[in-house]
Order: sequence, then structure tokens, then C-alpha cells
Amino acid sequence: MKKYRSPLMSALWSVAIPGFGQLYIGDYLVGFLLVAMELIINIKASLNLAILYSFRGEYQNAIDVADFQWILFYPCLYAYSIWHAYNEAMENNRGLSQVKEARVSTNTKYNGFFIGVAMGGTLGVIYSYEISPIFCGILGGITGGLLGSVIEKLVLNYKQRN
Repeated sequence: MKKYRSPLMSALWSVAIPGFGQLYIGDYLVGFLLVAMELIINIKASLNLAILYSFRGEYQNAIDVADFQWILFYPCLYAYSIWHAYNEAMENNRGLSQVKEARVSTNTKYNGFFIGVAMGGTLGVIYSYEISPIFCGILGGITGGLLGSVIEKLVLNYKQRN
């Protein structure tokens, strides 16, 4: 029997570690796959060491240690994990007696935001130059997420008018 799962909590678990949100809602196959992918990318990209150097202010060391061929996968994996966890929790809750039908939509939510996070984070890593790829990836992800949200709202408003 399905239990109510908070979409926000599911997304927050995936913010902590990609795949944990899926484990929270009971999507074990996808959850374990995302956790495994996160670990592989994290190790291959030397992500933790790059984060350590970034927070110490040793940006050149962060750039030197990061494997950009692997680190470019991380923003997409991260954004997808959060988006998927949120929308799967919404899908899980549809039809449950605890959730009113008006609150749950069959459409996916926040597509523009998460596409923007993935694209912005990836571009931030690519164009980090003399700054840390970690900080540029985060900044790019936030900027891309905001732009994606604005674009999504504009498109939805345009569709509603026509």
C-alpha cells in the first residue's frame, strides 16, 4: 500500500545525495542507480577534493585536481535526481485519500527550473577558468534555474492566453 510522501522532503533528500529522494519514496531501483552513479562520478571527478580546495580558497588546486570530463556529468545528475524525486512523489500521492485531488496535478512540475539548473551548472563548470569549478557550477546552476523558471512561466502564460 502506498503512503503519502512529501514532494518537498523527497526533493530535499535528493539535494543531500542524488538518489536518496528516490529511496525515500520507495523507488529503490532508480534510487540505488542514482546513488551508484553519484559515487562513480564523485570518485572519477575527484569532486570532494575539488570542493575541499575550493572552500580553502586554493582555486588553482581545485582546477588541477578536478577531472572535467567526469565533473560535467554531475550537474545533470544532480538536477535530474531532484526533479525526478519531486515529480515521482507527486505521482505517488495521486489518488491517495490523504491528498485532495485539487492539490495534485498529473503534469510534471518545475521542468524549466531543473533544466536550467542542469544547463547552468554544466556551463558554469565549463567556463570556470581561474575560478573554482565548484563555485562556478553552483552559481551557474542557480542562475540557470532562475532563468529556466522565468522562461517556463512565460511559456505557460503564453499558452494560457492562446
